[in-house]
Amino acid sequence: MIPYKIDLHIHTALSPCAEQEMTPPKIIHAARAKGLKMIAITDHNTAENTGATIKAAEGSGIFVIPGMEVQTREEVHMVCLFPDLEACLACQEKVYHNLPNQLNNPGVFGSQSVMDSTGRVIRELDKMLLISTDMSVETTANTVTGLGGLCIPAHVDRPSYSLMAALGFVPPGLSVMAMELSRQMSADEAALRLPELSGYTFISSSDAHCLQDIGSNPSVIYSEAPPDFSDLVKAIKNISGRKVLAKMKDLAMHIIDIVQNSIEAEATEVKLAISEDTAADTFNIEISDNGRGMDKELRTKVMDPFFTTRTTRRVGLGIPLLKAAAERCDGSMNIESAPGKGTTLKALFRHSHIDRAPLGNIIDTIINLIVGNPNLNLTFIHKINACEIIFDARELREQLEDVPLNNPAVINWIKQYLTENYKE
Repeated sequence: MIPYKIDLHIHTALSPCAEQEMTPPKIIHAARAKGLKMIAITDHNTAENTGATIKAAEGSGIFVIPGMEVQTREEVHMVCLFPDLEACLACQEKVYHNLPNQLNNPGVFGSQSVMDSTGRVIRELDKMLLISTDMSVETTANTVTGLGGLCIPAHVDRPSYSLMAALGFVPPGLSVMAMELSRQMSADEAALRLPELSGYTFISSSDAHCLQDIGSNPSVIYSEAPPDFSDLVKAIKNISGRKVLAKMKDLAMHIIDIVQNSIEAEATEVKLAISEDTAADTFNIEISDNGRGMDKELRTKVMDPFFTTRTTRRVGLGIPLLKAAAERCDGSMNIESAPGKGTTLKALFRHSHIDRAPLGNIIDTIINLIVGNPNLNLTFIHKINACEIIFDARELREQLEDVPLNNPAVINWIKQYLTENYKE
C-alpha cells in the first residue's frame, strides 16, 4: 500500500467565514503544492461550489470529493462526504429545506460567492448559511448515509461547534464511522483525552478558510493507487489492507517532552540515543538523565495521562503518549529510576510499522534544547544501521571555553554540523 496525503475539510469563498481567495483553481493549485492527492470541498450548509472545484481539478491528479459541512440544530458541525455530485446536491436540497428563511448580510457575516471553475463570481448566494439547520445530529447522519455518503463529526476536540462540546457523548446508534480532529490535537492525544471515541477511526483535516491552511493538518490514506471515494470508505473501515491515519505526533516532539521532564527533575546531564536497525526492524529511543529520580510509586503515576507534578498544566501527557505510540507499533516502553540516581526511559518500536510516526525534525529539536538550556550537558547519538552521528555538548563547551552554546554563531555551527552529518 502507498501513502497519500489527503485533506477532507476545505471551504471555498462560498462559506461566509472563508477568504475570497478560496476560488476553485487556487484551491487546486494550493493542494498540489502541498502534495495532496485527495481533498473534499465542504462549504457551510451548501455545495454550490463543489461542481466548479471538481471541474477545476481535471488533469491535476487530485481527486475532489463533493461534500458540505452541515450545522445541526444542536450547533454541531458535521462533515458530509458523498460518492458523487448528484448525491451531494440531493443532500443540499434537504439542508436548504431545513434552513431558516433568512437572508445573508454580507457586511456583517461575509459574502457568499458562487463561482465557476475559473474562479469567476457568477452570483452571490442570498440564503444565509452561517446558521443552524433544523436537522438533528441523527437526522443529518442518517440522511448522508442514506445517500451513500460518509458523515464525520467535525473537530470533535474543539470547545465549540463539536459533537463532544455540544452533547458530551455520541448518541447511541449514530451512523458515523470516523471522527475528525482539528490541528490542535493529534491522534495520540485524542486516544488518551477522548477515550469515549476509541471505537472510531480518527481523521485530521485543515478546516481551511484561507489558501495557506490547505493541507496544514492532513490525514494519510494507504491505498494501492491514488485514492477515490470508495478507497476512503474502505480505509475508514480497514478493508482490503487500506487504512487512513490522522496526524500523529512526531517522535521528535515526544523527545522534547521527555527531555523537558528531565530538566524539570533538575538534571544537568541528558543522553539521547536513537538507534535504527532496518535489518532487525527496530527503532529505539533511550533518554537517560542524572536528575532526582523517582520511586516505584511515582514511576507508576507518571504513566497516568491525568497525573503531573507540574503546576502549569492539569495533565501530563508526555510519558503516556510515548508509551501509547510505542505499543501501537508492536513495541514497548519502560522506565528505570530511583531517588537520587536519575532516570532512564527506553521506547521500542517496530521500524516498519504502518502506525509509527515519523521522527520529525530532530536537528531543530536538538537546536531548541540547546538554545533553551545552554548549560545542559546534552549528549546526542543517532545510529542508523552502520552509520552514527554523535554530538556532545560537554566536549564542545570545553573547546569554546567562555563562549556559551546558545551564542548565535555557535548555534549556526551546530546546525551545520548536524545537517552535514545527516547528509553523509
